[in-house]
Amino acid sequence: MSSVVVAKDPNLKFLNTSRRIDQNNDCPLPMILKKGGKFDWDANSFITHYGGGSQTYNIRPLAKTVQKKAYSLNLFCDFLEDNSINLSEINDSTLYQYIKESKDRNIKDGTIIQHGRTAIEYIDYLSKMYPEWKLGTTGKDSDKIFSVHYEKLKFKKGSITGEYFYHESLVGLINIASEVEYVHDHELVMWLDAINCTTNHPRINTFLISRWEALTTLLDVTGSRISEAHEITRTMIKKAADSLFISDKQPIIRNIPIRKGKYKGKTRSVRTTHEDIQVILLYVHVIEDMFPDMEHDALFVDSVTGKPLKSTYLKNYAKKVINGSKYCEALRHLTNHSFRHRFITLNIAKSIKKISAQGSFSSILSVASNACRKVTMHANNESLSHYVHLATEYNEKNDQADIDMSNVSPQIRIRVKKMISIANLFRLKEINEAEALDSLLSTIDGFKKFT
Repeated sequence: MSSVVVAKDPNLKFLNTSRRIDQNNDCPLPMILKKGGKFDWDANSFITHYGGGSQTYNIRPLAKTVQKKAYSLNLFCDFLEDNSINLSEINDSTLYQYIKESKDRNIKDGTIIQHGRTAIEYIDYLSKMYPEWKLGTTGKDSDKIFSVHYEKLKFKKGSITGEYFYHESLVGLINIASEVEYVHDHELVMWLDAINCTTNHPRINTFLISRWEALTTLLDVTGSRISEAHEITRTMIKKAADSLFISDKQPIIRNIPIRKGKYKGKTRSVRTTHEDIQVILLYVHVIEDMFPDMEHDALFVDSVTGKPLKSTYLKNYAKKVINGSKYCEALRHLTNHSFRHRFITLNIAKSIKKISAQGSFSSILSVASNACRKVTMHANNESLSHYVHLATEYNEKNDQADIDMSNVSPQIRIRVKKMISIANLFRLKEINEAEALDSLLSTIDGFKKFT
């Protein structure tokens, strides 16, 4: 299996003309290795070319974009290696097979298209490097001299024009800018339960369950990107938990890093509930009991060694757990980032409801967005505008509910809704009495965390 090795902080100042210190210090350099650790000269030559050539780096595209391209290309290199296909032997059928295997992995269409275009881009590069191979062409080939036939199409988005590669193997794949997908309460119930029925963990234990609940809760209550949640430490959680002994004091998770946007490099603080902190703190106690000699402060650790998990592992972990569970189809449209959308939507909904109770005025949506922006650290209200209608719909739906649970902690609310769901499934005879009782008892046991 081929792999990507990343030099996280190489000294490339002689190539980098940027004067921004953070760009000098945040400059990962990826390298693709073949099976057995051999240097893949052709793949790395392409990555160097994509990164701006041998004279510049981290200018345009940025180093992190080059790193993403390397991971995408490595998937194609790995596919070629597994199927014993030499570069000179690549043909149209190779791309069809590559796209099919990508579909079999339950990857979203948009992601498959990105990986497919990277593969075509690599083929186009090889065609220019080794013209004697007659590897690929964008022109007419009536005599079938070339092995791969693809197109270079143009697009225009606003004032920006560009080009992209296309191949017939990508037919039927949909890549549209979908509306914001946030995690609804009933989906959060399924998300949390996925750890109990996933093939990713044939044998489940307390550590895996508590880590999954802690990760889900942290994404839910902070609205952090996965790279930001990865940097939240055990000490930060313990300090927030100090308020557990003061009934009228709300826990605050402080110094949450911001890794993207106008406020990149700064930190923010988020208020949460006692129940949420208890769920995360329980996980902290579990790992510190298992690994008492840890010399780091990381929150998310390996279940065997106790070493800190990489951000990329956390990013892919949720997808593996969900895709291996019975909720795969129901939650296929959601990702880790959907929790950020949920956080923003619910915060705006809460602000709208609070302001509405004080009286009606025309700037209510602007005020609500401002209130949310203080927590999310968005650059402006325009970037929050597409959440406003979702927040309004959420409030309308909540107002029509038989029981208003909007002020109840998500930890309590989702467990109550799960019990209601179990009861409904039992009445509809979709589960038997034994299954219903087992699920109810399991859900009730979950309340013990808060007693």
